[in-house]
Amino acid sequence: MIGFDIDGVLADFVTPFLLLLERRAGRGPIKPDAYADPNFSDHPFLSKEIVSECLSDISDDPNFWQALAPIPSRHQWRSLDRLSREGRLVFLTHRWQRDTYDINQITCSWLEKHGVSNPVVHVTQEKKSLLIQKLDVKLFVDDRHENCEDVATQTDALVMMPHRPYNRSLNHPKVRRIQDLDEFFVYLTSR
Repeated sequence: MIGFDIDGVLADFVTPFLLLLERRAGRGPIKPDAYADPNFSDHPFLSKEIVSECLSDISDDPNFWQALAPIPSRHQWRSLDRLSREGRLVFLTHRWQRDTYDINQITCSWLEKHGVSNPVVHVTQEKKSLLIQKLDVKLFVDDRHENCEDVATQTDALVMMPHRPYNRSLNHPKVRRIQDLDEFFVYLTSR
């Protein structure tokens, strides 16, 4: 079984989130390399409150999630669809559940729109390692260093982490850094 995170791996979360932060702070632009710390704790004009408010705003807005741009190429989406149809692929995300809409359905629809015909999505606020163990995931792809470290230390899964400015600090022997999803597919076909 293969597990994939969505935001930052398959969906461009950073670009629209930075735009929202710029509007809320009344300043800008915020360069993507400023996202070296997802909490923006060292950013000169972004407070913890602004970041929290923006996170709350997007969690209340189904349109935010529906409009995210895809990261993979068409070929990569076809390969993900094949894995999904074979019953070998699950998606794990930390998106927030809301009473006003079904984030699981929004996420499934977004994946279908981009080519995964029958996505299996798990939304959680717990550590991803718990789901990785429960679902018996052997290969996991995530961009957040805290998720990668959690899964690497708490499970037997191999972890692949797409290189991003905000995850440069993690160097763990069980986490394989990849530059592009093609490296994931090359690894998969070599097994």
